[in-house]
Amino acid sequence: MKKLALIFLLMIGMTLSFAAIALVMLFALKVVTSIDEVADLLTGQMPGAESVLIKSGEIEQVQDALLLLQQHKKEIEQDVQDLESQRKSLEQRKIALGGDVTALEEQSQVGSQDEVAARKERLDQMIALYDAMRPADAAAIMDGLDDGLVLEILPRLKQRQAARILNTLSDDQRKADLSRQLVEGLTAQRGP
Repeated sequence: MKKLALIFLLMIGMTLSFAAIALVMLFALKVVTSIDEVADLLTGQMPGAESVLIKSGEIEQVQDALLLLQQHKKEIEQDVQDLESQRKSLEQRKIALGGDVTALEEQSQVGSQDEVAARKERLDQMIALYDAMRPADAAAIMDGLDDGLVLEILPRLKQRQAARILNTLSDDQRKADLSRQLVEGLTAQRGP
């Protein structure tokens, strides 16, 4: 609907532009010398005017059409103002949300640091416990642990305790896999 109104406005604007050009040409060619003569020419009252360009009843229709166009123009201007207001509101909300996201990221980092510290503390406690346990008891517990966790614990134990626990694990294939991964981890730490 708005596009149709804009097209209609464009057509009326072009028509008025052409009419203004024609009016300038009439004055330049000295066909008319005053606005009253232009009105007489358009209504067919000027002597020598053979045709009527606009009849008196059509002038009212054109005026009504111009009023309607002005009303549509005001509505479109109001719509543009509303859209601009909504755009500004959205920008403000975007800025506010950006601040909220930044605050949440900071909280997440603090939370992550706290979680890392708590995990490290728990790991340190587990290492102290496994160092103090008999190798057979520690191996029985590690049989139920994830390989990743075992690979974190074993290298941090005293070497003798780690070797005894690894040797006491029940699954021979798992012993071999963990040993290989421990060696690869040591090699990766030392570099090529």
